[in-house]
Amino acid sequence: MYLSHHQKPPMSPTWTQPLQHTARFRYRTLYVASALTLLSLFWIWGSHRGSFYFGSGHGRTLMPSAVWRTHTSHLIPPKIWQIVLPKKTPQSDKDLVIDAEKLGSSATWTAMNPGYEYTLMGETSALEYVTRHFAKEPRIIEAYKNMPNVGMKSDFLRYLILGLEGGVYTDTDTVALQPIDDWVPAHLRDRVRLVVGIEFDRRDGNGWYDILHWVQFCQWTIAAAPGHPVFRKMAQRILGALDGLAATHEVPVNEVKPTSTEVMNSTGPAAWTETVFKQLQDYDSELTDIKNLSYITEPKLVGDVLILPIDGFGMGQPHSNSTVGEPPKEALMKHLFHGSWRGE
Repeated sequence: MYLSHHQKPPMSPTWTQPLQHTARFRYRTLYVASALTLLSLFWIWGSHRGSFYFGSGHGRTLMPSAVWRTHTSHLIPPKIWQIVLPKKTPQSDKDLVIDAEKLGSSATWTAMNPGYEYTLMGETSALEYVTRHFAKEPRIIEAYKNMPNVGMKSDFLRYLILGLEGGVYTDTDTVALQPIDDWVPAHLRDRVRLVVGIEFDRRDGNGWYDILHWVQFCQWTIAAAPGHPVFRKMAQRILGALDGLAATHEVPVNEVKPTSTEVMNSTGPAAWTETVFKQLQDYDSELTDIKNLSYITEPKLVGDVLILPIDGFGMGQPHSNSTVGEPPKEALMKHLFHGSWRGE
């Protein structure tokens, strides 16, 4: 059963302002598929040459209509996005080469989701993407170029991409467990425009290192329809946070050495959680505290946002009543926690 709130969201919000024995077999199958299809992952964004237009209305989609026709019941387009950026400023072309070992789990996404368009963003293609699509938004381009560390830059980029084109963003250290087409039940596909998963639920327990909220949403995996207003709001928050960091540290923003908490609060999951929750409150005035979302055990629909309980995107963790071991049927993907931006 899916929990739903009666209030319906706006019909077409646009970004108009600037700016789980079976599970074991499944793992083996997916990794064999990974070995067979890894080379297919190197279709980089450079093949994209479409455009997105700001202003009133939606921009032109970059997805071929032939692919769209097979996904007509979904508001979330059949696109998978991943990002690999160098942790240090590249000094030569060699520094721009992406280590294939970082993509060991990525083929599970293409194998599990045939027909989906896969895009891997690297340093060069990401910068080209931002400068091309945000030519009329110099503050966004400037903010992207001057991000204090790679984690913040990757965060910002995923929000910009999903805001413009939609699809599924997922970190490269994640494993697909169920087809994306099955993430949203059929009777909700014409309503869901954003899918978020809980990464931490304090419940009656203690807090957790670096987790700033009683309930926190992950941003290692996000699914969205293009133009969802939460991404515009997130971009605006980030621009303000960068100004605040520069003022606090009394140096230009690209010279700031942010603490882990500052990263979490500016571009990371703490900021994402607060922005998403404010959007949820726009849809449901009875949501007065993030604790209202604690203890959920089934997906909950609020407006056009589908909130997944802990195992949806957050199985395998030592907290929040997260399932450890064999993936449960509720698990849609698994985060391996291999990546780290700390100390960079």
